Amino acid sequence: MDRKSLLLVTLILPFSVNAAVYQCADGKYQADPCDENSQPVDLSGVGSVVKGPDIAHANAVTHSDKKQEISDFIDKQRISREITKLENDRKLIIDQRDKRIVELRNDRSYANNNLAGATWEQSLAQEMSAVAQQADTQVASIDRQIEQLRLKLK
Repeated sequence: MDRKSLLLVTLILPFSVNAAVYQCADGKYQADPCDENSQPVDLSGVGSVVKGPDIAHANAVTHSDKKQEISDFIDKQRISREITKLENDRKLIIDQRDKRIVELRNDRSYANNNLAGATWEQSLAQEMSAVAQQADTQVASIDRQIEQLRLKLK
């Protein structure tokens, strides 16, 4: 029987301690109203782990702002990495173009001094021109992508 009554008291006690507190004009607090115009003081958040609605809302706003700042920072970092990757791709394309043109120039030295050699030299020159044009097109495309990303970065 003792356990049941203890359990009952433990369950009822938190609900029974619901007293109003009033602030008087002289700065004192008391359980009874000071005059007929006295209003109870809201103590719902005092001693509680849960914060009041105004503080929670303010924290939510600052939390949302922080979240947006972090998201913006991550986006800027991603764009910077993309720009770096595109710049490296651009350098690689230019290096490959230069290497291929040097190979074609070296092949030119094997051409004979006759009609077949002249035809072969002409085809090598056309191939060098095509390699240069293809690389220039790729570089121009990469430059446009880099410019678009830099505009997003601002």
